[in-house]
Amino acid sequence: MAYEYVVFDPQGKRLRGQIEAPSESAAEEMLWKQQYTIISLSEAQARAEIQLFAGRISTRDLIVFSRQLATLIESGIPIVRALQLLQSQMSSKRFAAILQQVTTDVQQGRFFSESIAKHGKLFPSLYSRMIEIGERAGNLEMVLRQLANYMEKEEQLVRKIKGAMSYPAFVLVLAVGVLFLMLVVALPPLMNMFTVFNAELPLPTRILIAITDFMSAYKFHVLGVIAVAATVFYLVFIKTESGRFLLDGFLLRVPLIGRIIIQGAVARMCRSISSLLNAGIALPEILQMVIRTQSNRVLRKHLEDVHSELLQGHGLADPLGQRDVFPRMLVQMVRVGEETGSLDSNMQTLAEFYEDEVDRSVSALTSAMEPALTIFIGGMVGFVAVSVIMPMYSLMGAIE
Repeated sequence: MAYEYVVFDPQGKRLRGQIEAPSESAAEEMLWKQQYTIISLSEAQARAEIQLFAGRISTRDLIVFSRQLATLIESGIPIVRALQLLQSQMSSKRFAAILQQVTTDVQQGRFFSESIAKHGKLFPSLYSRMIEIGERAGNLEMVLRQLANYMEKEEQLVRKIKGAMSYPAFVLVLAVGVLFLMLVVALPPLMNMFTVFNAELPLPTRILIAITDFMSAYKFHVLGVIAVAATVFYLVFIKTESGRFLLDGFLLRVPLIGRIIIQGAVARMCRSISSLLNAGIALPEILQMVIRTQSNRVLRKHLEDVHSELLQGHGLADPLGQRDVFPRMLVQMVRVGEETGSLDSNMQTLAEFYEDEVDRSVSALTSAMEPALTIFIGGMVGFVAVSVIMPMYSLMGAIE
């Protein structure tokens, strides 16, 4: 049977390929004998099976599933029967179909962790790894509850960050949309009335007339340019790795927004390291999982470099300290944790600290954006109002 793998060789170089083995555990053993550090390992044929389901399972569905499965196992219900019960109650058809495949695999003798690992693009790698540890230790229900708590905190953190970004963007898009409609629909008839009387118009009114004339004549051209620009932006900065890298680097340099991104990433990283260290997973493997869950390409590249140096025996604190993007407090706490053997508890403390920092940064961003948006919208409305009111005096003189 063919298995696809992604590994690091002894020199820290990332490799990808396929290997033939009678089972997944045999493939894993063969790779370890070659002194490879495994990042991911899955059946090559599993790709066709999971293509039916685009994207990962929603975090909320996974949280509810984990809590319910833990309760059923604690009640003494066999795992196959528990999976069947949950599958029949699932509101998400996609999740129900995946559970059906997982249940079939477990009935055929596979471990639960091995069954969900086949759907690696749908379940987070941390999830299947923790399930594997819970099965081996015989405390699967406790691990499921830990995973549910972990994912709940992560979901809250992501929701806070998205909320901080979405509110200003929504208000700004709404204001620009209203301005566009005013320039194209509402103002042109009024501006035409001003020009009929041949009165001397003030400068703001002449500017507004020029803008409305341009928008009336070229509104479809403007919309076309916007559509083309949005498409180019999507194809260059969203769909390509180099473009995403540039965009992510730009976002990290934006005041307040960059700080929120870094603090959120550090909080998630620290919570993952703490949870996985408590589960007994080695730090190099933990860092591989953290890298895979990191959405910002710049931070991911830094963490990949940190991981390479970690494999070379440089520890975790020194490689982090060589990169200015990571907070100094993180570096110091990691160093203390490595020296005292309390890295897991230090990571837990840091996770809570940076989650609080995200709250404060989000509040600061909201406080800064609200007056800025108020000034922008007020200035826009004020300019239109002044441009419409000022020529009234000139029109009255022309009528007299």
